[in-house]
Amino acid sequence: IEIYPDNVTIFRQILDGKADIMIAESVETELQEKLHPGLCAINPEKPLQYGEMGYMLPEGEVVFKAYVDQWLHLAKATGEFDRIYASHVK
Repeated sequence: IEIYPDNVTIFRQILDGKADIMIAESVETELQEKLHPGLCAINPEKPLQYGEMGYMLPEGEVVFKAYVDQWLHLAKATGEFDRIYASHVK
């Protein structure tokens, strides 16, 4: 097992036959499949484990966090989130 210090170069290594597999979040595998023809995301709708994704903001950004939370809530409720996801990942 070889551990790569980042998730930037590993995808080219797989395509070049220098690495065999990369385990990542489903959204990462779908995005990399789109960015690197020749790679295949395996069962992204059935991940190896359940895990919620998060996001980071500068510490103390209470107002901005509330804005992002509200936007995300509304975007998921209206289907906007799925449309954005599909246009950038699928």
